[in-house]
Amino acid sequence: MNVCVLGADGFCQGCLRTGEEIARWGSMSGAEQWALIARLEERWKERKMDVAERIKSELSSGPVVLFMKGTPDFPQCGFSAQAVAALRACGAQFRTVNIFDDPELREALKHHSNWPTYPQLYVNGELIGGCDIALQMYRSGELKRLLAEAGAVTA
Repeated sequence: MNVCVLGADGFCQGCLRTGEEIARWGSMSGAEQWALIARLEERWKERKMDVAERIKSELSSGPVVLFMKGTPDFPQCGFSAQAVAALRACGAQFRTVNIFDDPELREALKHHSNWPTYPQLYVNGELIGGCDIALQMYRSGELKRLLAEAGAVTA
């Protein structure tokens, strides 16, 4: 289809073939192509396991994790900026993950959380919600209490 784009890991972001496999595809026999397709299915399975492990690792990296667009100092959407502002207003220590840095994680997290949008705020590994929920909880004082119970509020 001439749409392959190699990622930093050397694999096509769409089909998971290597540059060499892409280049050789047209000259492969049908049997070779089918053998490669079988290997690609294994690569997809490994990828899914890898991304699931990355999600678990991020969620266990601290009591409060915000998956957001951009960074706290340079948010790339207003909703992410508001979620950061609410956490900062609570005096929370929190980790962030810029979902633009890892498209595979960005897509997998939607399925993991069953939440289709970003930002996604997690406390102690549990999804709290997105921007609207975080702001509602901030306004009611519930967010600060939850963050304090998680040991994420410094003062």
